[in-house]
Amino acid sequence: MTTRTTRDAPWEPAVNLGPKINSSAADGSPWISPDGLEFYFGSFRSGGYGGEDIYVMKRATTNDPWGEPLNLGPIVNSVYEEHGLCLSPDGLLLFFCDNYVVGTPRPGGYGAVDMWMTRRASVSDPWQAPVNLGSKVNGANAEGCARLSLDGRALYFFSNHTGGWENYEASIEPVVDFNGDGIVDAADVCIMIEHWQTDYPLCDIGPMPWGDGFVDVEDLKVLAEHLFEEAPLVE
Repeated sequence: MTTRTTRDAPWEPAVNLGPKINSSAADGSPWISPDGLEFYFGSFRSGGYGGEDIYVMKRATTNDPWGEPLNLGPIVNSVYEEHGLCLSPDGLLLFFCDNYVVGTPRPGGYGAVDMWMTRRASVSDPWQAPVNLGSKVNGANAEGCARLSLDGRALYFFSNHTGGWENYEASIEPVVDFNGDGIVDAADVCIMIEHWQTDYPLCDIGPMPWGDGFVDVEDLKVLAEHLFEEAPLVE
């Protein structure tokens, strides 16, 4: 890690993060949660579920030392590779990809390397089973190392589907055609009203793009922006 006293100051010499994080195996892909209380990283250390697993260290406050590394467990980690992790701006989505150097891609993907995502309802809830990001961004070759814009409206990743490694951007749009009839109209408003003041995930679209776990006026604002638009089919 290297630090600087201000944003305009030069970076200080790098220091090793120490034996709690670094081991005799390969350790990398560090990512600190938005609140500064969780430190995620990938590691090939022994005791995991496959080649590279995702680990997390936690602390009570930003002034406290980090706790011991904890494996995220078999819901997220597998006998395959979990690599190149990234947290969403709200800390509720965790992206990763298959390892594009070693390992075998996990089943259910579209090619050699795919991007995956796991979600949690809140920072105190457990991570759910990972899902593939789908064929719009994953293809027959390698796509990985997902990164999100700070406003959460764009996904950045690399791909070699043209033969060489290149960077790509995909916009993140809200799903507002709740009944899937191809148009955003009063029927979708009614669906949202039916689930008003609940945690119904389909209608939890605001603030964009992740929602806040509650169907309320923030979600209605996003829906109103798209009323009477034709909606494309969603994977």
